[in-house]
Amino acid sequence: MQKFIEESWLILVMGAVFAVLLAGVQTSLAPTITVNQAKALSEAIREVVSGTDRSEEVKIEGYDRKVYRCLGPDGNLVGFAIDAQGIGFADKIHLVVGVTVDAGKITGLKVIENVETPGLGNKIADAEWAGQYRDLDPGREIVVQKRPPKPGENEVQAITGATISSKAVTKIANEALRKVRPELVKLR
Repeated sequence: MQKFIEESWLILVMGAVFAVLLAGVQTSLAPTITVNQAKALSEAIREVVSGTDRSEEVKIEGYDRKVYRCLGPDGNLVGFAIDAQGIGFADKIHLVVGVTVDAGKITGLKVIENVETPGLGNKIADAEWAGQYRDLDPGREIVVQKRPPKPGENEVQAITGATISSKAVTKIANEALRKVRPELVKLR
């Protein structure tokens, strides 16, 4: 026992050295991480609101994330993109929801960042699954079902084995749309 106590200094020194190294790497990579996150957001906005040439941030009272006016090459409004974030099964999920100019239909949904279970929950980032949100009514609650969605209903089918992740994405989208949509209608 005495031997372990005498040699514990080595573990403490190694812990301190690795902590300093990790902090140094984080500090040196922070600008690159920020640039990559901005690029991913910009690409997601273009994907969820087709025809977007550039976007402008708009402030929505009572919403702490960003909302973007999406403008086409001619400068005309082509839709809105809503940046949203919430908690999934494992950790935070960051996504973007696109809506039409009149905020009457969802034009797309793209999950930008997630750490859900590989092979199951992280399928929320697949374009095929996220494509279910296209053309849904953002003014009504979107519901997750374990069966295929019924035509005319505001439903999406959950990913088999990842119902919690599927419901988390839908909850994040529903909350963002509930907070933002009434203001978007006024902005057009």
